[in-house]
Amino acid sequence: MPLLSILLWMGKKTVLIIEDDRAIARLIEIVLSGKGLYTHVCLDATNALDVSMRVKPDLVILDIHMPRRSGIGVLKRLRQEEGTRNVPVVVFSVLSRRQSIEQLNRMGADCFISKSEGINALVEKVMEILA
Repeated sequence: MPLLSILLWMGKKTVLIIEDDRAIARLIEIVLSGKGLYTHVCLDATNALDVSMRVKPDLVILDIHMPRRSGIGVLKRLRQEEGTRNVPVVVFSVLSRRQSIEQLNRMGADCFISKSEGINALVEKVMEILA
């Protein structure tokens, strides 16, 4: 059986990357695609909810500091919507204040990875959650 058929048969997972920095979003996309995951990038938090309903991701990677609309607002809405309520959300942001991280956890973020920890820490956590 060809590799593509096997991956489709296994139910390849989809990750939605909500990140306004094109370079970071592209790097995450390349690395996760290389791990056999489907990826969709949303560079704008205002469109993130519409994209999440269309894509129906198995996991969301969410930046918090974005122009026009905060990732916190996106997280709230993801947890309110029936279609995304139970989708794991990994916050990948520059936040470092303990209070902010605790607030995100209370709001429904499944985990927080600081951008200073790097892409490898993010990918490791994503693969762990999706396993």
